[in-house]
Amino acid sequence: MQIKGWRLVAASPFVNAVAGAILLLGAAACSRGEKEPEAPPQAAPIAAGLELPAVWSTRALSGPVKGVAMSAGSGALLAVAYDRGGLEFFDMEGERIGEPALFRLRALADGRYTTVGDTPLTLFPGVTEAGELKGYIYSPGLMAPTQIDLPIPEDRSVQGICSGEAGSKGLIRIAYWTLTDSSSLTTGVLTATNGDLAWIPEAATLSDFPVKSCVFAYDTLVASPVAQGAASLTRGEYSALLSLQEGKPIQISTDYGMTTTDVHVRDGITIPAPLNPTAITALGTLPAGGYPGGVVVVAGENAEGEHRVVFIDPSEITLEPVKD
Repeated sequence: MQIKGWRLVAASPFVNAVAGAILLLGAAACSRGEKEPEAPPQAAPIAAGLELPAVWSTRALSGPVKGVAMSAGSGALLAVAYDRGGLEFFDMEGERIGEPALFRLRALADGRYTTVGDTPLTLFPGVTEAGELKGYIYSPGLMAPTQIDLPIPEDRSVQGICSGEAGSKGLIRIAYWTLTDSSSLTTGVLTATNGDLAWIPEAATLSDFPVKSCVFAYDTLVASPVAQGAASLTRGEYSALLSLQEGKPIQISTDYGMTTTDVHVRDGITIPAPLNPTAITALGTLPAGGYPGGVVVVAGENAEGEHRVVFIDPSEITLEPVKD
């Protein structure tokens, strides 16, 4: 099995290593006898001045947030990792689920729902402060997030991680890079069979810069040398990339980095938007809940000095306008 790769080069923040950040790498694995998947669908460019509303949030949190992740599958959960240590789960109403755990995380990736026997659970891949690959579990019978080992043979200290859809190949696709080899992304698929997790490795994908963040968009792995966080917002034929750079607005691209647009978040009626978001994730579709156009989730401190995770409605760009 071999990974095909390519690069797009353009004068935009997504692909300019000086200005800001994205190298596009094909991450769809295929054998010689298989047909290569078609390129993911893309949407029309977004006009300048895009402004999306904050519609809901958690209550004030205990401190600055390092990472946020959401789960896909049956229901959606939000995982929040803190700068000073600690991991909590929330539902899409912004309410805490169970008790917080004292795990110290370096990085956190989006999760997936599955069942083990008759037990439903949600798994979030992550990296400990010591650089170890771990999984963080939510299940209705657990009082707090639980940490498990992942069957990924990696002795080096891991620096960052991202995850994506695995389709019929398994539970979740994972990519990560290490402190000693930050220009190489190791990818593979985590499978779950009869209650046991297994790792199916794919070929390493090389970049010509040290990776700072990555994200899967359909079968494309997107890596950045400067963005502190990235997310994929995909819904049917709509596909967009979101990224965060320190001190700058959220950026969005619908053509994989050829052009980008700033996204400004306006306050909701009772929901103040974060001034400088520190973490981001997104889902284009949710199985249930009050987000018909999907949701973008960001964390940060607002003008009132509170640290919150804020839910943003992207319907303006993911849903077709209602015609008279």
